[in-house]
This record gives sequence, C-alpha cells and structure tokens, in this order.
Amino acid sequence: MVWIALAGGLAVISVIVWSYRRRASQAGDAAPERYPGSWAARLDEDARVAFREGLRAYQDKVGPLSVGEERGVLTVHDPPRLVSLRLLADRFADLGPEGLHDPEETVRELVAGCVATEQPGVLHLRPGWSPGPVDGMDRAAFAATVREIVCPDGAEGVTGWSADEDSGSLQVTVAARGDEEGNTLLLDLARVLDGYAELRAERPGMPAGALLRDVLFRMLAADDPGLTWTGPPAERHRAVLLAADRHPAN
Repeated sequence: MVWIALAGGLAVISVIVWSYRRRASQAGDAAPERYPGSWAARLDEDARVAFREGLRAYQDKVGPLSVGEERGVLTVHDPPRLVSLRLLADRFADLGPEGLHDPEETVRELVAGCVATEQPGVLHLRPGWSPGPVDGMDRAAFAATVREIVCPDGAEGVTGWSADEDSGSLQVTVAARGDEEGNTLLLDLARVLDGYAELRAERPGMPAGALLRDVLFRMLAADDPGLTWTGPPAERHRAVLLAADRHPAN
C-alpha cells in the first residue's frame, strides 16, 4: 500500500510540474502570429509547449542559446550559429507525434543538424571574424557601417535590427504586409569583410563606404553565401533592403 501511495503521489507531482511548465510556456505565447514568418503559429498549442521545452533542455544540457522570438532567430553561442526558428518549427511539426513523445531529444537533434551544416535558414559565423582595423574601421565601426547601409535609420518597411560586433552578425527584420509574412535577414560580417578585401584589391582608390555598399548589394541581390533569411525571401523583402541604395554611404 505504501508503494502504491508513493507511486500515486509521484504521478500527481509529475502532472503538477508539467502543468506549471505548460502555463509558463503559454504565458509568453498569447499571440504567436506576431512573430516574423509566424513561426510560432506554425505549431499547435501542444507542439509549441513541447518545442519550447526542448529548447530549454538543450540550453540546460548542451549549451547556451538565445531565443529571439521577435526576429524569429535562435542563436547558438558555441559554436556561433544563427538558426531560423521557422525552419526548426517546420521540421518539428513534420515529425508529428514522434516529436511530442520526446521533445528534448527531438529538438536537440534538430539543432545539432543546423550546427553541423549551413543551409538556407542557418548561418555559420566565424569566431575571431575581424583580425584588426580595415581602412580605419575597427570591428565596431565596420559593423555600424554595414548596418547603416543595409537599414539606415528610418528605412521604410524595416521593423528592427540587431548588430553583434562580437559574433560578427547583423539581423534585419522586414515587416509583414497584407497576407505576406515578415522575414529576417541574417548576415555574416566575416564574409562581408572577405568580399570587401577582394574588391579593395581591385579598386584601391574607391571610398570605403561606396566599396562596402557595392559588396553588400551584390550579396543581397544574389543571396550569396554569408547571407540567408528566416524564411524564403519574397522579392519585396529584398527590395526593402535594396532600397537603402537611395541613401548611399560616403
């Protein structure tokens, strides 16, 4: 009888713990459609709870993560990676009940696949991306100049941005419009710097801002390596950022 009572007590405790964690997850999930690409809305209520549980478990057992729900971006800190939450949510949803059965292991495997392989929606960053000043710009100035070209203050259609000079990345969120979802550009500053160095060798007398603008708009127009989006980009998403060409750097 003691063992039966103990087992019953443990079951009740498990239900209470799950209910508490479920409510905690739902507290930040009142309006999932507000996120770029509607990544949270791609999962039903139970799947969203399980998915977030998996992300928490990854951080506890594998390594630190930052969940940027407002931009739809998961940041893995070691090794440095930017991962589309929409991509992960879609893959989690595709697994159906299998993903809900063991969300911790499922999310760990999904994130591990992105950490291992760069692909659309996944950007691999380069530790120590800036070896030193370039044309008088240290890494903070270089990151700031890139940001000013891609999304100058007041750029129409841009709802937010995040520049990280330490990891060498820029994220720019383009607003949703009508039935078209929002989207977030992910840009690797290390590969921008590579392109800048190559073009500088060809055009030694060109002003730094103009040269960097050419590098960036080539990358944006062609979706070159070092650039990806949290969801497949529509022409409007690119056009919003390419429109910054109306504000040329000096």
